[in-house]
Parts: sequence; structure tokens; C-alpha cells
Amino acid sequence: METYTDYLMLLELPKNLMYDIGRYKRASARVIGNFPGLDSAAHISLNHRHRCKPNIERHGISQIGEKLAMITPMQLQVYNFKYFTHGDTGYTIYACIVMNEQTQRWFKAVQNSLGMVQKITIPHITIVKNISPEKFQLLWPKFAQSKFSSGFIADKLTVLERETYVQQSRWKRYKDFKFGEKLMQY
Repeated sequence: METYTDYLMLLELPKNLMYDIGRYKRASARVIGNFPGLDSAAHISLNHRHRCKPNIERHGISQIGEKLAMITPMQLQVYNFKYFTHGDTGYTIYACIVMNEQTQRWFKAVQNSLGMVQKITIPHITIVKNISPEKFQLLWPKFAQSKFSSGFIADKLTVLERETYVQQSRWKRYKDFKFGEKLMQY
């Protein structure tokens, strides 16, 4: 039987921004204790494809490169923090991507290039994910008082892969696609 693979499509952050987000994660752990994702690299998730047949999915992934090459790189701004609620059971605190009309159009173009038919999600950088209401009450006041501002140029999309049904499977880089490679050349 052929094995199944998961694919994660994301925007990687520059090292300085990853370091800053990592500091917020470690500071959060000092308040609420360790949490899942504490040691994961900060990024902006765009699409997660679960339980795919690699020979089929890899062919589809190779085709998105042509579309992504037609999209210009984008200057993204990160400003302060917000949170998502997961019903009454949990909260996710994240760093906000500033969404203006141009940025919204850019993310929509990227998601269309990925063949995403799902509802457009809010681009964000997760700090702590799905923590209990009690831990959120301890942690959120610290984030609400914090001011954070940074920016970077999103110039490539990274695709990671891991085996679906292997317990200790870790994400590995499968492919990078540069934005803007097929723009007008002189």
C-alpha cells in the first residue's frame, strides 16, 4: 500500500522576525507553562493538505509554480496582537498581518493559485494555539499591553511534507516557489 503524505504551504519569516516571535512564545511559556507549538518555527500558513497520495499531489504542486511566478513579491506589515476563539474551549493568540486592499488582493491571488476553494482565512502568525480559557486570562492582558511592529517581503512560498500515519513524522522542506519569476523581463 502506498503511504499518505500531508503538505503544508506557508510563507517563511525572516530570521529577525522569527526571533522576535520566538521571544513572545518563550515569554508566554514563562506565564502559562509549556504548550504545543512552543518550539515550532513562526510562519504564515496558507494551506494544509491532509492525507494525500504523493504521486498525485506532487504533480499538482509542481503546476502551481507557474501561477505563483506571475505574482509579485509583497511587503507585509505585522502589527500588534489579536486572538481567535475556539468556542468556549480555547483561544489562539497571534501577531496580526496588516490587511489593506492591496494585501487582501495579494493573498487572494496566492490562494487562488494554490487552487484553494475554501473560505479565505485571516493571515496571521501564531504565538500560542488553542490554550484553555484560564491560561488565556493569564496571558492576554500581557499581549493587550504590548506594542509590536515589523515587516518583511514575502518573496517565496514554501511547501513542507510529512508522512501522514507515521507517529514521529516531522515536517521536511519539499519545494520553494519564488514569487515574480515570470514577470516582464527586459
